[in-house]
Amino acid sequence: MKLIRIQGRQIELRDEEWELWLREGRIPPHALILGENGRWARADSLESYWRSAPRSATRPEPPPTGLREVLFPKRGFSATELLLALNLLVFGALVMAWGADYMSMLRVTTAEWWRDVREGGAYGWWLPTIFMHAGPGHLGRNMIALLAASGAVEFLAGRRWTIAMYVATGLGAAWVSYAGRGSPPLSVGASGAIFGLLGCTLSFIIRRRRLFHYAQQWKVWRVYVPLFVLLFLPAIANADVRAHAGGFAFGILFGIWLPPHPRIAALAANDPLGDDADGDL
Repeated sequence: MKLIRIQGRQIELRDEEWELWLREGRIPPHALILGENGRWARADSLESYWRSAPRSATRPEPPPTGLREVLFPKRGFSATELLLALNLLVFGALVMAWGADYMSMLRVTTAEWWRDVREGGAYGWWLPTIFMHAGPGHLGRNMIALLAASGAVEFLAGRRWTIAMYVATGLGAAWVSYAGRGSPPLSVGASGAIFGLLGCTLSFIIRRRRLFHYAQQWKVWRVYVPLFVLLFLPAIANADVRAHAGGFAFGILFGIWLPPHPRIAALAANDPLGDDADGDL
């Protein structure tokens, strides 16, 4: 017997009915099928669906599940590549425009923006600050951290959510930093957004831990979370503490509701240990 959900309706089919419905194209790709492991899966993720589906049905290309394929695709650009490029381009453009006066112009400009925000409510000036940096060293350190933080969110939730979380947590960090400052300038740097992405990653993997098979869950609890606590949490106290802590807090909040990318479901479907390992943490 097969238990199927189609547009909110739950249908129970015998094996021969299941085969007939497949051949007639009556099972849409988005239908949910209850598997032997007690988990619901999309029909188009099952090999049996495509063996019996009408020849006219086109099998979609499965989402890439390799980290390299996700972060450095052969076609198009990943969110991580776009964010890295945008930060580098903004820095390069400002260096070309300001030359040797880069640091003094950065201070003057961000001080003027601070006054615009305080006196005129020009909150839009927070957006460019999350792509600006106080020199090559600041930029280099942040880009290394961004590669790791953005890559984690992009693998777990996808390209669009990564860009959205970078902007949302970066602006949240800029707001917290501004609210805690009594004088100019505005804080600059991607670090608030980076800590936001790290916060998203941490709350996502805790909230969605049952999507991962036992070996992955073991790594989360025995490796990744302790490593994060030891390496990244102390860094919150560096430089602009308010921006780092603010970005991280917004990331924790947003990460709870971040939807998983289909590749996570695909990895779970290929779990060699099935549900026997669930809860064995």
